[in-house]
Amino acid sequence: MGKMSFFTGIGLIALSGILFTLERFIAVFQYASESFPVKLNGSGSYPGEPSMPGVFDNFFVGLLLVMGITLFVFGLFKVITKAK
Repeated sequence: MGKMSFFTGIGLIALSGILFTLERFIAVFQYASESFPVKLNGSGSYPGEPSMPGVFDNFFVGLLLVMGITLFVFGLFKVITKAK
């Protein structure tokens, strides 16, 4: 049970990181797609800095991160106490 919790925790932390990175990629892609026509035509104004999402802006990123850290610590504790 300890190893399964440990690896599940690592998987959830990785999934949270992938989801967060994907959100940031989409934000930069959206910024680039909005600013490219301005550069092409030479008129208008830039949309400013891209609005980057925070870690806990998406509910699932925070939830998966907290669950992953909890399962990681629980699994690590089980593995260490079983080894002794």
